[in-house]
Amino acid sequence: MAIRLRAIPTLVLSLILPFAASAEPVAPDDPGWRFSNDQVSVVEFAGREAIRIKSGVAFLDEMALENGTVEFDVYMSGERAFVYLLFRGQSEDEYEDFYLRPHKSGLSDALQYSPVFQRRSAWQLYHGERGTANTPIAYEEWVPVRLELNGPRAEVWVGEGDEPAMVVEELGREPAPGWIALRGFVPRNGTAEYSAYFSNLRVTPDDAVFDVPDMDHEFATGQIVDWRVSPAFDAPAGPVLSLPETVAESGWSVPPTQSNGSIELLRWRKVPDGSRRWAIAADTTLRSPEAQTCALHLGFSDEITLFVNGQPILYQDASYRFDDRRQEGVMHADQVVAYVPLRAGDNAVRAFVADRFGGWGLSARLPDCEIE
Repeated sequence: MAIRLRAIPTLVLSLILPFAASAEPVAPDDPGWRFSNDQVSVVEFAGREAIRIKSGVAFLDEMALENGTVEFDVYMSGERAFVYLLFRGQSEDEYEDFYLRPHKSGLSDALQYSPVFQRRSAWQLYHGERGTANTPIAYEEWVPVRLELNGPRAEVWVGEGDEPAMVVEELGREPAPGWIALRGFVPRNGTAEYSAYFSNLRVTPDDAVFDVPDMDHEFATGQIVDWRVSPAFDAPAGPVLSLPETVAESGWSVPPTQSNGSIELLRWRKVPDGSRRWAIAADTTLRSPEAQTCALHLGFSDEITLFVNGQPILYQDASYRFDDRRQEGVMHADQVVAYVPLRAGDNAVRAFVADRFGGWGLSARLPDCEIE
């Protein structure tokens, strides 16, 4: 396909020229947009041209932004909906995002960051300082939103405040240039006629948008960082009590541990095609100087079955539920404590970790036990 230089949108030119100090707004009818379905459209609304989204995505496929600033205005109704900016997109399966929950204005998770692997959001692994924030969200007016990116760090502003609403010190994916997109989502049982209107999008590439402080990460006392993890396999409901015969001895490895002590399994293990619930086995050996019972602090998403020396010790289901047994399913380092009996010498520990939604991870530590 022939491309005439004069036909390239201003946004694309500014990204081709890495030292551009600013970028012009990207109009809603700019030819660089690609809309995912007919629930995304360009309309006149509240005094300006805007992109209206109910449930869908507006992609800027020619984007190549790694560091810099993305700004836009958004108009929301306040009904239950999810309003996204997707960034550093590598494919429709691999990207990062942050999103507003306008119906949760002023609550602890009104603003959410999450990396996406294999088209699956890992939001349950990113909360508190890692990826959620309490911020007021105004309704039925244009609200300015700004994302600033530099390497592993992101800062997000919502509204006219002088301080960012959220700072993420360590993004979940490795920094890389990629597209950006706008997304809206109204749940199936939602009554909102739209998720959001977007206008006045501006993108400014800048490798020095802010300084990134040096991060000196140390694992918590007793953190287990040498889990040997199997390939992923399809898993039935309930506790996983044995390794399927289809899982070969090859393909096991020790994935890197993140600075908070967790392994982000979606990054390192491919979910089997067509699987609705998937799992891995994670093995480690604890060498104890004597027979003792130790408190093993576990974080996991969504379900864990724990064995010590071949004996089942624990099964826990922390999956997301939106019913009378409601739970958020978020992972944290002290989600459950298992008191594990160790004999003198080597002890084989195996954790089966299953998932179906919201992020897949494992962390474990023995903060008060002497292990050789």
